[in-house]
Amino acid sequence: MKAQDRGDLGDRRRAGTVRGRLVLLTVSLLIPAVVSMVLLLAGADRESRGKLYQQLVTTARALSGAVDRQAAVGVAVVETLASDQALINGDWADFHGRAQRVIQRRPGWIVVSGIDGQQILNTLKPYGSPLPISPRANELTSALLAGRSKISDLREGKVAGKPVITVATPILVKGQPYVLSYVVESASFTSVFRQQRVPDRWVATLLDNNRRVIARSRLNEPFTGALAPKDMEENLRHSTEGVNKSVSLEGVPTMVAYTRSPQTGWTLVVAIPRDELASTVNRSVAIAGAVFLALLALGITLSLAYARRINGEMRRLVSDAAAIGRGETPPSSSPDSLEEIAAVHSALREASRELKAREERQVVMINELNHRVKNTLATVQALARQTFLKTEGAPVDVFTERLIALSGAHDLLTKTGWREADMDQLVQKALGAHAGRVRREGPTVALAPHTAVGLSMVFHELATNSAKYGALSTPGGAVEVSWRLDPVTNNLGFTWRDVGGPRVSPPTTRGFGTRLIESSIRREQKGHARFDFRPDGLVFEASLPLPETVRWNNAY
Repeated sequence: MKAQDRGDLGDRRRAGTVRGRLVLLTVSLLIPAVVSMVLLLAGADRESRGKLYQQLVTTARALSGAVDRQAAVGVAVVETLASDQALINGDWADFHGRAQRVIQRRPGWIVVSGIDGQQILNTLKPYGSPLPISPRANELTSALLAGRSKISDLREGKVAGKPVITVATPILVKGQPYVLSYVVESASFTSVFRQQRVPDRWVATLLDNNRRVIARSRLNEPFTGALAPKDMEENLRHSTEGVNKSVSLEGVPTMVAYTRSPQTGWTLVVAIPRDELASTVNRSVAIAGAVFLALLALGITLSLAYARRINGEMRRLVSDAAAIGRGETPPSSSPDSLEEIAAVHSALREASRELKAREERQVVMINELNHRVKNTLATVQALARQTFLKTEGAPVDVFTERLIALSGAHDLLTKTGWREADMDQLVQKALGAHAGRVRREGPTVALAPHTAVGLSMVFHELATNSAKYGALSTPGGAVEVSWRLDPVTNNLGFTWRDVGGPRVSPPTTRGFGTRLIESSIRREQKGHARFDFRPDGLVFEASLPLPETVRWNNAY
């Protein structure tokens, strides 16, 4: 080996290889990305927790407001009935009937009692029935004596035999003081949770001023009247609203948001299990870690694969250059160059001086062009062979019409630079001479190029079938084409309906057109299609997803 050769080989060994540099580059890019993503995940975790806490507080406020509105309805009922003339005149029987009519469409009942608590009438019982004494809480009695309406805390209904809430107001009947009450079961407040659609895993609880459960979104009946955990008393002592850790009545560790109503003094608590929060975070971290490990392994694998490919390409280039140079020794490469890059550089320098290198490159380009042309011709021949094999009559005309329909879609896409095509224009273009006998109806829809090309062939085949066997084969026949967009899934659905044509019977075999339609909708567009061969005409229905971005783009 010559000294110059040995020197060049030593320089290349010191410079390293493409494989090593690609692996190093992949690792150096992914490690900072992993560190950054860990920091982002930590920040996202804090942000998501903050948003969830805010959502809990917002839900608690909304539920508390709904409870206040429901309580206000009870206040309005008693204050309205307090001005009833039959009540003021002491006509208990007449007022009993009038009160029953007022609450026919309401969940509660009306009670009138004396200051001592003796019930005078109760709409749950027929007038004149014996009624019990209902003792009142001290705060309720003091509010009534002061002439104010008052909403009670949770209490046991003497007549109903169930936990109830009472809205009471003082009245004077013939100069004597009485108490008019509107009473509802505490379970009626669960309707607030249903109306506000509290999530299944969340638990909403309504507490009275004594921290006893009035109503609950889950397991309401077993826990009605139960005392809330002691930590809720500590929370309310510090603030009337907030977010804190707690333990549910079932003994499950939870994160709770609470807010206290200034009108009733009741507290609305919304709780979510803490394990659900932890599982969400752990799942996100695990998924992110797995993704990054997979990316790291994929990056290294791709680096090695590309390195092998590059090395193989370089060796072939070196061999070609040596053949072109007729055995001449290439010049020395730079010591800082990679082994493969230095070999390419030397080979290209020598090959550039040789005419044969240009000729061989031209041969490679011509061979590649010939290969592409052959592939294109093979595709066209396959299409023609399928068309002529399955079509009776004039296969050349059928094939030509299909190519014209395809070119029509290309014309529409060319006008927009291969960005989109209008659905209405596409239907009109695909139907060609039959467009005047087709009623089109639907919103403005921009179709991606891939979707537009596929649908152009579908509508062309439907029109061809209708012209041969359906409504377009008779002078008085017509076709109705309607389309719509699903507001939830954004899927495009359309219907083709033959109207006024000859009687239709289901075909015994599936032709090429039917297979082309099904292949375009189901395989290429990932949608659903259904042929309904009704006696009065074919009804074809299809639904397919619309891609969010266009598939092709042409700047010309």
